[in-house]
Amino acid sequence: MKKIRDIYLKIISKENLYAAVYMAAKGRRYRDTTADFNFYLEEEIDRLHRELSQKTYCHGKYRLFTIYEPKERKIAAAPFRDRVVHHAVHDVIEPIIDKTFIYDSYACRKDKGTHKAVDRAQSFLRANKFCFHGDIKKYFPSINHGMLKEILRRKIDDADLLWLLDEIIDSAMSLRGAVGDEAIAERRDCFAPKCGARNDSRIGLPIGNLTSQFFANLYLSELDYFIKFDLRERYYLRYMDDFLVFGNDKRELFKIRETIGDFLNNNLSLNLHEGKSQVYQTKRGINFLGFRIFRNYRRLTSNNTRRFRKRLKSFGYLSRTFPEDKTVRDEIRDSVRCWVAHSKYANTKRLRLNIWSHLVEKKEVLGNSLKEILLDGVGVGFSRERERERVNSRIRRNSFVQKVSYYISLGDNSAFCESTKRLCW
Repeated sequence: MKKIRDIYLKIISKENLYAAVYMAAKGRRYRDTTADFNFYLEEEIDRLHRELSQKTYCHGKYRLFTIYEPKERKIAAAPFRDRVVHHAVHDVIEPIIDKTFIYDSYACRKDKGTHKAVDRAQSFLRANKFCFHGDIKKYFPSINHGMLKEILRRKIDDADLLWLLDEIIDSAMSLRGAVGDEAIAERRDCFAPKCGARNDSRIGLPIGNLTSQFFANLYLSELDYFIKFDLRERYYLRYMDDFLVFGNDKRELFKIRETIGDFLNNNLSLNLHEGKSQVYQTKRGINFLGFRIFRNYRRLTSNNTRRFRKRLKSFGYLSRTFPEDKTVRDEIRDSVRCWVAHSKYANTKRLRLNIWSHLVEKKEVLGNSLKEILLDGVGVGFSRERERERVNSRIRRNSFVQKVSYYISLGDNSAFCESTKRLCW
């Protein structure tokens, strides 16, 4: 692709900044920081536009917190005005650079996502006997700033835009001195691991920035090019730092694992997670993006199901504590509806029926209110195509064709009719 040029003025234009405010405020419109910014919206936009035009803009400090589901992660939340800048940059350059990504990269891209990645993985799984499931160890904390800036300069030829991108990338360095001594030592281990031959002290992107997701996707596009065009692997796909390579030769996949490990170490200062990066037989299924994928069906992983059951317990407590609160009831229903919509991408009719039956047995208040959501599509019976498959399998299993030929040769029509009735019903 041609290098991106003369686009900085479009990014810092007031029209783009106003659009960025709208996008950054989604889902957090009534929070204090968002409300304060919107209360003085024109003044804030003018000040932000002036700072970006004069290149006096300085990224603010992050607010740190920890989440524990699906696993423990340290999240760094930028101030709202900085999130506006992130959206302003991302919304302009992402559609341009996205065209350079391979088709089978599914994270943080329009018209992609986890469900399409799972569909693609299942289609690859059906065509191959083995799969190498790769995972990168501490990916976001291990991204090398110097290498990331080098990749950006290969795609962008705009000095002003590169200055702004460098300011956003370097803002992660403020995380090292944000808390007490013990946490500083812990964060030094987390944000500056020794990876490969190139050990740069400027390492790590904060999890929580929109730009961090984009930068992380761009950073590993180098791995995509290497696997698709240098190794010429046809059956490859990636979702952020989680990737799959399929093949029919187990030894070849082990060689590919070593080759990929060397490439990551030498070219991107990253390491494979030794415990998670393994070669599996596809007939036993693979765990990918919260699903256990087999050739002809999928299941939710046990961790996913366990987290949902745990959430239902907390919902039961809320419904007993606030039985007449419509807001609580609506939030519970929305949360369950989201999980059910996700679970429908797997074979979960029996699972959802068991969850609802458990609620009824425990005489939970939620049992009746969630019945319609949990059992959506469970009792509708088989589709026409599925019913045809069942009948055909039953015919093959009972050697129906041979029996029909035998009865016809005997001329026994009554036996033929009785056999047909018994086999089909």
